[in-house]
Amino acid sequence: MLDRSQAPTAFPIEKIKFPSAEKFILDNGLLVNSVSLGDQPVFKFELCTAAGGIHSDQAGLASMVAQLMKRGTQNHSAQFLNQTFDFYGAFWEIQATLDQANFTVYGLSKHFEKLMPYVIEMIQEALFSEEEFNKELEIEIQKNKLNWEKTAYSASQLFRKNLFGADPYGRSATPESLAKLELDTLKNFYKATWSQKMPTIFISGKISEKEIQVLNQQFGSISFSPQTKQEIGGTLTFQKATQHREKKDHALQSSIRVGQAGINRNNPDYFGFSMLNTLIGGFFGSRLQKNIREEKGFTYGISSSLSPMHRGGYWVVGTDVKNENVEETLAEIKKEVRLIQEELVGEEELNLVKNYLMGSFTGELTQAFDIAEKVKIIELEGLSADYYDLFQSKIMEISPKEIRDLANQYLDPSQFTEVVVGGN
Repeated sequence: MLDRSQAPTAFPIEKIKFPSAEKFILDNGLLVNSVSLGDQPVFKFELCTAAGGIHSDQAGLASMVAQLMKRGTQNHSAQFLNQTFDFYGAFWEIQATLDQANFTVYGLSKHFEKLMPYVIEMIQEALFSEEEFNKELEIEIQKNKLNWEKTAYSASQLFRKNLFGADPYGRSATPESLAKLELDTLKNFYKATWSQKMPTIFISGKISEKEIQVLNQQFGSISFSPQTKQEIGGTLTFQKATQHREKKDHALQSSIRVGQAGINRNNPDYFGFSMLNTLIGGFFGSRLQKNIREEKGFTYGISSSLSPMHRGGYWVVGTDVKNENVEETLAEIKKEVRLIQEELVGEEELNLVKNYLMGSFTGELTQAFDIAEKVKIIELEGLSADYYDLFQSKIMEISPKEIRDLANQYLDPSQFTEVVVGGN
């Protein structure tokens, strides 16, 4: 009989080969990355293009364009488009991030050919009517006002602003900046990006030759302009460390964001920095969780994270605490960083984090959609094809001394940018 009072024997997780995507070039030169895996007849289609925030000169412009693309085309109304995707049981979304913009569709493979023409309509023939623009603008302004009332949202936006300054990475939309957007500006941005620049397509699920043929027939005849590799926004510079406090009346808690400039995936130290971040605050058993949550009881949750972007990155700790615990929380965050800079991590703790990272990674390789997400990172950020194989090797081999050296090289509590928003 199974003795449930005894934990099962644990074994180290072994390195596995990261599955590569199959690449296809359509007649017009458009690159398609395909990950075919699984038995369920489903697909995820994602079209990625250089239409993110850093490609515009106004905060909120790229996101507003993405929203208006869903508001109708030259041939079909927004209602028709939504009803059609619903009829075929498909989920779809158009979003703009800082670096890029994405058009994503999830659906059944048997409906793939029927859905793609509507995707093409929205990226080539979006209507941008004045009536829909005014409606969407009013909605976005109200949503933005509500977001800025939330301490967590405000803290995150202000942290980027204090870290990056006037750089596009430091911009955030406000009700005032959104109100300055003009319809013609949106149209021009759309024509110069979505409808003109060569995108990259990622398709995953149960993918056959038929889906590739459909893509070639429908997307392969569009005359896109080849994308250049020129750097957007010039050299990325970070601002001097600052301490920003913003009081919000009636806020019972304060949102804390503290951190500094970091690195992105193109830096060879990124793998080790990922390990360092996990130890400090990157999982539920991290040092910050044990200190601030379990021992002090200041918060329900605290975490640290790496935010890699195309032109750089940053490292940040985030949490919400009672107003009277703000200063002590900030002091404890810095204390934990200094400890990892001064003392070698114990083998038991290091192995725990190694197994956590390896287990999380291998768990994300069981579905085509998750694999495609990593393929997308490799392709769009110009990483080597064996990037995730190297990642596994580094995680398994990293030593306590390397962790300490990285902490001293990339983290400096005296240079942390601090943002606190709430009732402090």
